[in-house]
Amino acid sequence: MGVDAIVAIPFARLRLENKAARFAIIRLTNIFLVIGGNLFFLLFCRHVYNGEYLTELRPIIAAIYDPELGVGYIFLVNMVANLLFIPMLWKEFSDFRFKLSLPEMWPMLVYAFPILIMGLAGATNEMLSRLMLEDWLPEGFYEGISNEEALGIFGANYKLAIMMSLMIQAFRYSAEPFFFSQAQDKNSPATFAAVMRWFVIICALAYLGISANLDIFQYFLGQEAYRTGMEVVPVLLLAYLFNGVYYNLTVWFKLTDKTQYGTYITIFGAIVTVVANYLLIPVWGSMGSAVAAFLCYFTMSVVCYAIGQKYFPVPYPLKAIFGYLMLATGLIWLAYAWELENFWLRQVYHLGLCGVFLIVVWVVEKPALRRINR
Repeated sequence: MGVDAIVAIPFARLRLENKAARFAIIRLTNIFLVIGGNLFFLLFCRHVYNGEYLTELRPIIAAIYDPELGVGYIFLVNMVANLLFIPMLWKEFSDFRFKLSLPEMWPMLVYAFPILIMGLAGATNEMLSRLMLEDWLPEGFYEGISNEEALGIFGANYKLAIMMSLMIQAFRYSAEPFFFSQAQDKNSPATFAAVMRWFVIICALAYLGISANLDIFQYFLGQEAYRTGMEVVPVLLLAYLFNGVYYNLTVWFKLTDKTQYGTYITIFGAIVTVVANYLLIPVWGSMGSAVAAFLCYFTMSVVCYAIGQKYFPVPYPLKAIFGYLMLATGLIWLAYAWELENFWLRQVYHLGLCGVFLIVVWVVEKPALRRINR
């Protein structure tokens, strides 16, 4: 965690200098190190140590692998991978000189502190649904399943929705420097509207693609017991999509130095989360918690849009945005309304539904794409 904080500045510098390739390579290297390290210790070393294969390597593995540490290797691998950020970013660290400038520090704190609170409140907001599900779900709501087990199933299905969250995180890395670089351009409102339009199109396609193919994505959940609550996944995907819409909308208070509104809106979202969970969990169970997450991000987006139009008007294409989301939702309904027994025919059908979405996008956006090409 400490290393993450230290390397945040050089990573921010790479984004500011538009060195996307170097940023991505270092980030991906860290991911591959974490995955590879975990596979090495938790699978390879464990099996060799237990004599399941490659027994001739057991003396070497015994020297570096301690079975008593168990899942502790997850933390160890993450720590080592993060420490390697420092040599990988040494070029960015090499010309750093510490200098405290109080006149510059104060406006930075005034600008950034509300964003810090917004981030903390946002993380809390995201976890509230899972925490409240266990406490507010009536005992015996799901036959033969305890509240703890219901929470585990909900948490496992939450992982599938995180695919949308990862897309949004990747978008944020590149979008933030772009938004600030375009701030002074007189055409920036139109540019931000176009970014929002294509962001929603891409995320709506992901929302459709994952939701319509849950019969394939279910295998990411592992044990079959976790696949019983997959009906919450489309709702959670839509919730994360509106979380991304909200992030797009926050550009107005970041560019106008009114970041305190981010804190107010996030606190409002937390209140919506608590109230919605309190009302819906006893009635709909885990689906109520998923709907609460959607209502939170949707209402935050609506409030942010309404206030933002007063301080930094942007001509967002609301009809197109909701049109694409309704189209994706309708196609998801069709995917489940007509169930095909044959696995391969079902995949062709689901792929065809995604194709319908892309055809509609092509027909609708073709005039705009032609203008861009000119």
